[in-house]
Formats: sequence, structure tokens, C-alpha cells
Amino acid sequence: MKTLPVLLVLSLVANAVLLVVKPAGSTGKADRPEAGAVAAGSAATVSAGGPASSSATGKSAAIAAALKGDDAEALRDELRAAGVGEEVIRAVVGASIWRRYAARFKDLQPADNAKSVWWKNDEDGYWGGQSKEQRVAMKALQAELKAESERVLGKDPEASKMNPWMERQYGFASADKREALQQLEQDYNELANDMRRETRGFQTPADAEKARFIQEEKRRDLAALLTPAELAEYDRRNSRTAQNLRWQMTQMDASEEEYLAIFEIRKDFDERFADYDSYGNRLNQNKSEQDRKARMEAEKALNAQLRQALGPDRYQAYVNANDGDYQQLQAATKRFGLAAGTPATVLTLRDETAKAATRIADDTSLTGEQKRAEIGKLAEQARGKVAGLLGAEVAKTYFDNGGASWLGQLQSGTIVTYDDNGSRQHRRLEQAAPRPAKTGK
Repeated sequence: MKTLPVLLVLSLVANAVLLVVKPAGSTGKADRPEAGAVAAGSAATVSAGGPASSSATGKSAAIAAALKGDDAEALRDELRAAGVGEEVIRAVVGASIWRRYAARFKDLQPADNAKSVWWKNDEDGYWGGQSKEQRVAMKALQAELKAESERVLGKDPEASKMNPWMERQYGFASADKREALQQLEQDYNELANDMRRETRGFQTPADAEKARFIQEEKRRDLAALLTPAELAEYDRRNSRTAQNLRWQMTQMDASEEEYLAIFEIRKDFDERFADYDSYGNRLNQNKSEQDRKARMEAEKALNAQLRQALGPDRYQAYVNANDGDYQQLQAATKRFGLAAGTPATVLTLRDETAKAATRIADDTSLTGEQKRAEIGKLAEQARGKVAGLLGAEVAKTYFDNGGASWLGQLQSGTIVTYDDNGSRQHRRLEQAAPRPAKTGK
């Protein structure tokens, strides 16, 4: 929480008050509010501390005196007596309350370090240089400020309204649970950041165990806060799987139904084989050969489930969306208004070129030198076709950014092929064709 320029805040909100309360002596109605302001103020007082004190006058002199003092309740009452709208009251009184806390917040900011340099990162800079003790004290002070504001003004009716990000993440929960979820996330984010500060990028097995324990504790807290249905909805929006899938779903323009189907299939796999937690902490450093084999088998089953759930065409879109070449081509297509099917056309060209190169490599009537020459021509032809689809300028940028790396490898004598799941295989021109797998009777 940054220290705000209190005088500026008070100046702005005081000006807002003056729009409603006219200066004393200007007219015979100096201390009477406009009719609309009276209605706005009186309608809001019921839920925010009741009506103004009977001793409040609502006169300009009394309001000015209250603005200079430290009695937030007196200021609230004078403004209500003047018929000021509740939104303005909340802004003015909130600034007055903040003024009492500003110095304490400032004291918790890290001291200016004259020795800090602009060309290096601050190794302890996750929290702007604050110590752990300062962060704990800051959190307690923020809670104290909030409690005091709610005591004087009542709960902010706008606080329950969600911004677009909150709607996306916590829209399934009640207002109270949304607030609790935010606090829970903040607490565990602080724990994770503390851990990153302590490990400084060098994590021991004990650190990995600590990261796992933090994840388990967070899960227990979530399960205690949310119903099973709410916890499932939380996972669909906030889990590691959800975070990893969003970009891919954007690339393939997935429907909500497709996302939910993919998520349900992916989440168990991701939880079982995760290398990192949601905060980037490594969970399992030592993987055995048995672990790697288990992952490969599980991945095969995962892909089969996804293909069945999505159908062949949409599964191909899912695979393409995770392909670096496709992502570059998709971005170029959107930016430069290329034909909508351009990314898929380039990937089809990639596969057809690889097949043609494989036929040349397997042609026993050609010498090695002849094969290299033919494949070189094939690569140049494919490069020309890509340039024709993208246009010269876009194609140059695409190639310079590492796009179509399969073309460069082909020109150097390596044939790159992709299977139906997007996995790559490399074959040097000098290598024999792989033998087909044996099938049992």
C-alpha cells in the first residue's frame, strides 16, 4: 500500500464538498443543501452509521472546523447534516481517517538506500525492499485502517461489486467468500514469496518439501472455506491447469464446453506429474526412469482421451494451439489481416514437405549427394511457398524470429516430422528409415 499524498486527497474531496455546500455568506441559503443532495444523503445513512448527530449543524464553518480536526465521526455528522451525498461523505471522511494513519504507513516503507544502483536488480526486491517484519506490520496496519473506516462509515457498498478480473476468478462465490478468498490468496502468495527470497533460486530437497507442504495447507484451507461444488469451480478458474490452459484455449478459440472437457481430462494428469507448484516452486527434483516411463504412458492415455472428447478436427486445433510455429503464424495473421487459414496451411505444407523429404531419403536409386541436392531444392521451394503465403515483409520477420525452424534443419540434412499429438521426430539424411514396430499374432 503506497503512502498517498494526503493533502492532495483532502483538497480534491473538499472541493467536492464545496460543490454541494455553498460558502457561508454567499446567499441567504448558505447553509442549506440542494434538494437532490439531501435525498442522496438521507437515503444512504441507514446502512452507514445512522443519521447525523443531533448536535451537528451542517453549516460551512462547522464543516471547515471538522475538516481541520481529527474527529472523523464529527466530520461525518456535519456532512450528513448538510445533506451531502454518501459517496462524497465516504471520500472526505475516508481521507480524514487516512490522514491519521499516513505517518505510520510511511514509517513502514523501506528506508531510501543511497547505495542502490539502477543497473542491477534488487535481490530482495520482491516486496520493494520491505523486510518480513515490515510486511507483517503493514498488513496489521491495513486491517486496523479498514476496521476504523468501517466503524465510522459502515461497510463500503461498492466493495461487494467485482471488477472484471474478480468476476473471472471468484464470480462463483458470495461476497463474503470472495473477500476471504482474496485474503487467503494474499497470505499464501506472501509465504511463496518469502520462500523464493530465502532460496534465492537454489532450492534444496527440504525446500521442495516445504513448497509441497504449503500447497497442501492451502488446499486444506480452501476446502474448509468452500463447498465441494465451489472448490471444483475454483479449480476450473484458478488452478495450475487453468493457468496453463488459458493461452492454449485462446489460440484454438475454444468454447466453454470444450474448455471444461479439456480441463477435466488434464487436471488429474497435471496434479500427478507437476514439476512446479502454482508459485513456481519445484515440487519433485529427482525423477527416476520409472517416473519418466509412467509419465509417457499417462500422456498417451491423456491424448487419446482428448481426441475422443474433442473429435479429430478440434483435437488438431488443440495440438496446433500448443505449437510455437502456429502461435507465431496466428499472431501475424491477426496483425496483418492474412487469410484466416494461413497458419493451418503453413503447417500442412510443413507436413507435406517432410513426407516428400522422407521419400527422397528412402530412394535407393539416389546417391547421398543427390539426396542432399534434392532435399535442398525441396526446402527452397517450401520457403518460397511460405513467403508467398505471408508476404515478403512478414515472412522475413517470421524467419528471423525462428519461425519454420524445420526448414533450416531440412537444409542442413535433418528431416523433422510431427506425429498426430504434435511430438517431433528428427532423422538425419544419413540414417536409415526406422523399422516398423512388430505386431503380435
